[in-house]
Amino acid sequence: MRKLIVLLYVSMIFSSAVYAEEVEMEMDLMQNIEDVNKSLASNIALQRVDPSLEDANQLTSMFEVVEAHFIKKGDAENAVDLSKKSKKLSEEIAKLVTEKNFDTATNLATDLSRACKSCHTFYKKE
Repeated sequence: MRKLIVLLYVSMIFSSAVYAEEVEMEMDLMQNIEDVNKSLASNIALQRVDPSLEDANQLTSMFEVVEAHFIKKGDAENAVDLSKKSKKLSEEIAKLVTEKNFDTATNLATDLSRACKSCHTFYKKE
């Protein structure tokens, strides 16, 4: 019986640690997305091709992680859709920057920021 109690206790500690790590990683990821998104907007405004491409590609990768997170979480179809939309916007921005179409890239960067804010309305933890 003692072994069972110890096993349950260790299991609870491990589960709590994993949960805390997942929440922390999630918050770090969201902060990184916010920082890179700001950098992207600035680089587009300055018409800096290479830094804009780097930011857009980073965002594409990060939104893939966000999408996978919400798929795994379940019951978050809206978040999955917004993650897919954000990933697609990031890809389109990269294409536009390559073409040096900074006006349209600026508009899509604004749409990307709106998608992020929309998701935060429903899913951001205080």
